[in-house]
Amino acid sequence: MKRIILIAWVALMSTTINAQSFEKGAGYFHAGIGVLSPYAYSGAKMGIPPVHVSFEKAITDNIGVGGLLGFTSAKYESNILNETYSWNFNYTLIGGRGAYHFTDFEEADVYLGGMLGYNIASAKFKSTDATLEQYVVEPKVGGVVIGGFVGARKSVTESLTLFGEVGYNIAWLSVGACFNL
Repeated sequence: MKRIILIAWVALMSTTINAQSFEKGAGYFHAGIGVLSPYAYSGAKMGIPPVHVSFEKAITDNIGVGGLLGFTSAKYESNILNETYSWNFNYTLIGGRGAYHFTDFEEADVYLGGMLGYNIASAKFKSTDATLEQYVVEPKVGGVVIGGFVGARKSVTESLTLFGEVGYNIAWLSVGACFNL
């Protein structure tokens, strides 16, 4: 799956469709899916893959600001001495983003940005050993997140654009659709 997404993005970026524009006053709505989540742990299985939506408003011809909402989940399960236990993890990421868009590229809208947000995380423990369950404390964790990203958008039609980003988000690599508003 990761290879297919990467190959599709490289093929998209190597084609010529339309010249890109990022202009003051324009709005952009993104919906994406990611791979390589920073919230996936070794041995855990992905529940809901990293998904996110974001909005960006061009406040100048090069600078955009907006927000992001992302979600993912994972599950860790193990068997010890004929007892099964598992942890279910959920992560919701809410943040503000800002990006600088380079105007030197005609074939793609290339940008570099940063994000400041909050990760709302929860963990739920389950076990076939009722004795063990009563001693486990389920943490509600999370905290402030700061990250950077680099991305590119390429128009398919006047209102639809495909995008890809690498950097800190609900996933390290995200691809999806962007609708020009």
